[in-house]
Amino acid sequence: MKNKLQNYLFLFLTLLFLLLIFKYNIVFKNCIIEGSSLFFYQVFPTLFPMFIINDLLFNYNFGYYLNKLLHTMFAKIFKMNSSATYILILSLFSGTPTNAYVTANFIENKLITAKEAGIILTYAFFINPLFLYNMLQNIFHNSSLSIKIIFICYVTNLVIAFVVKKYPYSQNQPITFKKPLSFSNCLSLSLNKSLKTLLNILGTIIFYLILSAGLNIFIKNNLLNCLFNGFLEVTGGLNKLALLNINFKLKQILAIIFITFGGFSIHTQIKGIIIDYKVPYLPLFLARVFQAILATSIFLITT
Repeated sequence: MKNKLQNYLFLFLTLLFLLLIFKYNIVFKNCIIEGSSLFFYQVFPTLFPMFIINDLLFNYNFGYYLNKLLHTMFAKIFKMNSSATYILILSLFSGTPTNAYVTANFIENKLITAKEAGIILTYAFFINPLFLYNMLQNIFHNSSLSIKIIFICYVTNLVIAFVVKKYPYSQNQPITFKKPLSFSNCLSLSLNKSLKTLLNILGTIIFYLILSAGLNIFIKNNLLNCLFNGFLEVTGGLNKLALLNINFKLKQILAIIFITFGGFSIHTQIKGIIIDYKVPYLPLFLARVFQAILATSIFLITT
């Protein structure tokens, strides 16, 4: 009965969306253009080189050398195995959904299990820091405040890593030195895999922008509109937040919530990358809710 009700609901919503697309054709057409522009001018230039670099680093045993330097410290503090340490460190700089791309690579190479990947993704979740700084500057025009918000978002992820440290990682699959593929073979495989992933990301971004536009037709309240957009797609939410005329502290809190939750667009991008590996999604979702609450609390205490 429950499955039938869900089926009827999604049929109704899909047909309603179809009618809206016909009625507001220009609006949705502009969404597709906007999404494509966002992808090719901001997302693609950031993610494409990171995907290639990550594959090359992995092929040439960067994880092996990195863990020799840092794994002991991370193992003592967070009880991580070598694979979790590597994924966390790369995620700090490259952001999401690159974290899922790297995690999928580790599952493919049997360095971690799907369940371990689900735990790792709970704390290896960072919006690209450079992109995030530029977005926050556009909203607040205050460097110290932007850095503070980014710092809180990073620290709360590490808190999650500390909370889940009792999870028993497998210790029998350390990152070992392996004979690398030739550069041409590695590059060819990386290009095929990364472009397929990026195409999935493009579709996801456009879908959520279209969904946001559909909601905008019915929701006329600016604050509610911003909230819905922020939870669906973090970039669109932050852009609307910049234009919102509300209390300054409330604006800061909303920015933190949007960033730490990540938006369902990023959640869907991550799920699309790891869909073939049966990685559990619930830990990631619960961690984002917990991080949003924790980061907001820390911000209010320190303000």
